[in-house]
Amino acid sequence: MGSNSQAIRYPIATTGAENIDALNRVLADLCTRSNPKDGASLTLRRLVEEEARDLSGEAFACFMDHLYERITTFLDSNEVSENLGALRAIDELIDVTISENTSKVAKFSNYIRAAFETKRDPEILVLASKVLGYLARSSGAMTADEVERQV
Repeated sequence: MGSNSQAIRYPIATTGAENIDALNRVLADLCTRSNPKDGASLTLRRLVEEEARDLSGEAFACFMDHLYERITTFLDSNEVSENLGALRAIDELIDVTISENTSKVAKFSNYIRAAFETKRDPEILVLASKVLGYLARSSGAMTADEVERQV
């Protein structure tokens, strides 16, 4: 089993194409109107946790910037599947502990607010509501104010 887990590990200390390609593949798997591929959300979580552990501070910041850029792009899209993919990614990453946790929670809160302000599809709004509820339960007082504003 040890060799198998090594085979699926992402490259250590790379900031290039390998980890970004892996991230893009996982995010694409989340972008569907039906249920995403089995394990796609968990794969995203593991990828981010592994990159946080293995990359230098600057390289990890670049990785996260790319992730946040992709989420923004998906939420700005007119494609419902991409909007849902972004919300699924946010939902999975809410309780992942990274060094920039406070800024992560603020970004996620802003993304969800934007979804409520700009989207009208019931499927998106229902998922955004669930994600906001999870964010509020996980992040405590900081997001309680945000939930009240949204309500």
